[in-house]
Order: sequence, then C-alpha cells, then structure tokens
Amino acid sequence: MRKSLISVGFGLLLLIVGSFVSNLIININKSEPNYNNNSLTSVYIKVVKNNSNKIEIERNGKLQSSNRISIISEVQGIKKKNRNKSFKEGERFNRGETLIEINSDEFNSTVKQSRSELKNLIASVLPDIKIDYAENFNKWKNYFDNLSVEKPISKIPESASEKENLFLVGRGIESSYYKVKNLEERLSKYHIKAPFNGILVKGNISDGAFIVPNQILGEFIDPNNFEVGVNIPVNFLEKIKLNQSVSIISEGDKDDVIGKIKRINRKVDEMTQTVKIFIEFNNRNLFEGKFVEIKVPLGVIPNSQLISRSLLINDKYVFVANKDDKISKAYVQPLFYNKKNVIVTGLEDGTRLITSSVSGIYEGMKIKVVQR
Repeated sequence: MRKSLISVGFGLLLLIVGSFVSNLIININKSEPNYNNNSLTSVYIKVVKNNSNKIEIERNGKLQSSNRISIISEVQGIKKKNRNKSFKEGERFNRGETLIEINSDEFNSTVKQSRSELKNLIASVLPDIKIDYAENFNKWKNYFDNLSVEKPISKIPESASEKENLFLVGRGIESSYYKVKNLEERLSKYHIKAPFNGILVKGNISDGAFIVPNQILGEFIDPNNFEVGVNIPVNFLEKIKLNQSVSIISEGDKDDVIGKIKRINRKVDEMTQTVKIFIEFNNRNLFEGKFVEIKVPLGVIPNSQLISRSLLINDKYVFVANKDDKISKAYVQPLFYNKKNVIVTGLEDGTRLITSSVSGIYEGMKIKVVQR
C-alpha cells in the first residue's frame, strides 16, 4: 500500500514538472525576437548619386607599323658589304641611307658606254646646228661640254623650232637620250636606299650572297607611327567619327596613349555584325606586334549609375538597404556593359545600394549597415 502511494506521488510530480517545462517553452516561442546589433550581418553600402557616365568599348588589338615596306630586289648581283651599318634586324637607317648595295661594276660600264655614244652623236650634229640652228647652238655646245660619262646626264636642250626638233629626232638624239636615262634608272636600283627614317625588322640576306630579281631581302618599318584595327558592334557605328580621339592603354605603360581614328571599314562582318576601325598614333615607346587595350568613347548616359556587374540579379535587380535596415530588391535597367561594370538607370538618389557579397542574402533580412 505504501509503495503504491509513493508511485502515485512520483507520477504526479513528473506531470507537474512536465507541464511547467511545456508552458515555459510555449512562452519563449511567443516572445518577440530581440535583435542583438552585434550579431547581425554587416554589409557595405554605397549611397547612390546619379550623374553622367561615359560609354567606352574596350577592345584588344595588335600594333602594326602604319609605314612598312618589303625590301625586294629588281636586279641581280652580289651584295656588297656596308662599311657603316650591317643589314641586320634592329639596325636603324635614316632617310636616304643605303640599305643594300649590289655590285654594279658590269652594268655601270654599260651605262658609261651609252653616255659616250650620246656624246659622240651630239658631236656629230653640232656643225649642222651651228649653221642651220645658230640661235640654239650655244645651249647644245654647253650641254656637250658638261656631259660626262662618269655622271648622270641632264635634260637635253629644248628645240627652238619644229624644224630643229625634226632634225634632232631624225639623227636619233632624243632616242639615245632616253636610252641613257633608262639605263641610269636601272643602275640606281643597285643601291636600295631607305625611303624614310626607320628600323630593319627582318633581314634575309648576308654580305657576299648572290641576289636575284624579285627576291625578298627584308622588311623595313617606321618605329614611331603605328596603327591597330579593332571590331566594334555595328549599332555603335553612328557614334564613331574620323579623327576621334581614342585612349590606347598598353599593359605596363604608365600613361594612356592617345590615338585617332583614321579609317572606318564600310563592310559589316556578317558573322559577328561588327565593323573594323583603324586607329593611328605616334609613340616611340610602342613596338610592332605588341597587344594593347583600346578604349573607344561612344558618348555618355545621363542620370545613371555605374555599378559592378556582380551586383546585378537576373540582369534587372539589385539589393538595397531600406529605411528599416532590411534587405530589399530594386529594379534597374542595364544600358551598357563592359568587362567589369554596367551602367544602369532606375535608382533614385539617396538609395543605399548593397555593394558587399553576403552569403544567403534574401529580402527582409535584417542587416547592420556599414558605409564605405
């Protein structure tokens, strides 16, 4: 009997304790949440202030000299050694300096022979000119005296009358003169000279080598003037103008290099729907073949905000902090993308834009706002 009473009493005690614990749990669940500011997720914000943002297309391209020639031989012979400069890559030449000299001894003799023949021919007609065309005799006599087989000939005197002209043509003076000029022109091709100040970037021939006509001997460029071609979307073509300044930023360069748009192709690439533009610039610190980054300005977007592309949600929303320090979504309209950023409209001035990455972020989330 005593044991039964003890069991009943112990059961009642357990029931009372269980009821008390159950009520305590219910009361805890009904109580309002108490946010501890120290335990909230901290987020960085940026207060929006709309302004005008530049539109710039970023492209990569390879530099090429805008003034380049292939050195090609038109005659044949053995390459002579240049005492002053070698025909090797990296060698600089000023305008008019000899790039390559080909042995011309044999052909030079032919040229001298033709000059001598012309002089003999003039000597044979001088007596007739003195009698029949005395008014022009002194000119021809001076020309004859100054004609040397060692030097290029000058232009023959002009005829004073039609009759004199027919006489000279009949004697072969004019024909002989142009024959000599033709040979002298060909003789000049044995000396290949630099057409401008530049640098040899390729040399394919060594001293003593035999050169044949149409042989490519090397490449010569202007190291100060370059151009780069880049493709831009055809819908931006109306914003591109000739002589428009373009910022060219090369990796490793401290300052921007400013170039100008010199040519715009009028053919659209059907596959990419782009148009190629060519930018020229003058800078001695750049090199042939170097890759550079081009920034082409295309105007501005007024009353807009430049933000990181990582802040966009589904390309039309961003997270903002509302007045209660909770997360909200704001609708934006992206208008222009580049590699890292996007220009958007739709955010009002004073909006607190969330700029930090928050794990598990959602609308209504309570946050601690930190302004950069």
